Amino acid sequence: MKFLLDYLHRNRFIMSKYAVVGFSSMIIDLGVLYILTEFADVHYLMSATISFVMAAFYNYNLNRRWTFQSSGSKTKQVPVFLIIAGIGLLLNNNILFIGVRQFGLWYIYAKVLAIAIVTSWNFFGNKYLTFKIK
Repeated sequence: MKFLLDYLHRNRFIMSKYAVVGFSSMIIDLGVLYILTEFADVHYLMSATISFVMAAFYNYNLNRRWTFQSSGSKTKQVPVFLIIAGIGLLLNNNILFIGVRQFGLWYIYAKVLAIAIVTSWNFFGNKYLTFKIK
């Protein structure tokens, strides 16, 4: 427990910035998902894929410049980011599918659950892999 508290304390500024970027990404993700599903009649999993990709690229650019202040090579970082985002997308859509199909959740509730889980994966993957690349 002490390790976790020490880690949180040492990374509080980065995690605060990441939370701000993450919250704004979540608004984009949920907004696009809802609009595509409800108004454009796109299946929720396809909508979730599109909204995730849009939010992920927004997230990458803001985290690169502001949260992690990375000056590393984009040509090296982007492929790593895409791998991390791809795994995140698989996790996201599987959680969404299971939430809706197995537990009968409204797709927005399942998406919020997916965001809560996938955010941790994305944070650690990007902090320790994507933005450590010089």
